[in-house]
Amino acid sequence: MDSNIKQMKHFIVGPVEMYPCSKAIYQKGYSYFRTEEFGNMVKKNLTRLSNLIGNKNENSLIYLTASGTAVMEATIENCVDENDKCLVINGGTFGKRFCELLEHHGKNYTSINLEFGEQLTFGHLADYNNKNYSMLFVNLHETSNGQLYDINLLSDFCKRNNMMLIVDAISTFLADEFDMAKFGIDVTIISSQKGLCISPGLSFISLSQRVIDKIKKAPKSNTRYFDFKDCLINIERGQTPYTPAVMIMYELDAILDYIEISGGKEKWLEKIKTKCDYFRKNIKDLGLKFPTSYNLSNMLTPVICDDVKASQVVKLLRDKYGLCVNPCGGALADKMFRVSHIGNTTIEDIDILLDKMSVIINKLKNEELVYDRK
Repeated sequence: MDSNIKQMKHFIVGPVEMYPCSKAIYQKGYSYFRTEEFGNMVKKNLTRLSNLIGNKNENSLIYLTASGTAVMEATIENCVDENDKCLVINGGTFGKRFCELLEHHGKNYTSINLEFGEQLTFGHLADYNNKNYSMLFVNLHETSNGQLYDINLLSDFCKRNNMMLIVDAISTFLADEFDMAKFGIDVTIISSQKGLCISPGLSFISLSQRVIDKIKKAPKSNTRYFDFKDCLINIERGQTPYTPAVMIMYELDAILDYIEISGGKEKWLEKIKTKCDYFRKNIKDLGLKFPTSYNLSNMLTPVICDDVKASQVVKLLRDKYGLCVNPCGGALADKMFRVSHIGNTTIEDIDILLDKMSVIINKLKNEELVYDRK
């Protein structure tokens, strides 16, 4: 492996900087996955994970060896039928992805489109009150711009309209408050490489009882690999229909132990908020800003650059100092980059990042650095 890659410090939204406990599992033995031993470990870990999500229903959490987008699509394929009328919060890349997937599968949906910097309010939802919508889809934390939508607002709206609430919580789970039962959420989607801080490759779908009932009554699924009905049968014994990412399940076991040892969910969220608040306080001293027109997740900070090009800062942080932050795409590429607060990073690591950001920004302002656009 390239020595430069080994030395990278990741302040990205995923895969994040992993903890030693998860990395260490590759030095240990493992069990063949079609055994009672492995199945029992899976059931134990899914129960622990369900508790963190806020879903107490037994055998209601299934998982697939797949990306987050794959399980977004699988959720649409398994949970939306020809009678459903769907509403989508579309405020960025991942809200748009729900629209694209619903469109691809020929589902009936309406998109609530938000401009960049526009906060979701009740005014956006009011026109859809009592209009026979049956489901609302939301990427709760729109990772592309940092907006964290108001889950109380969405929950109340869905309850009043007897709508199922389908939440992609991939980049808010274990960074912000989240409780499936408290907010009446029917489907929660999460992935391994973000809040859980383990390798990419596993995605989890937590289902309310009314969604499970709907799935079980539905006719044969159009998909084989992503058939939730089959998954629900297999998960009763801690198994999956097809080969899972075995070692990542062992990583999950290790990180769930570590979260418990570290004081549990509340302490974990407190640690991330502390890093988030510290970073946001200190970037102001560098003359940088972050969006204030909408609510932000503790998971990441979008950093606005007025005097230099954000894309240059991202490239120079990586190439000169081995510090990896997230660029933005499209029209935002030169205006903003994103810094993650999840993963195995410390206040001391943040101080290093802030220092190198300051060096780069000052030199770019004074034209002391020549930027290689290749």
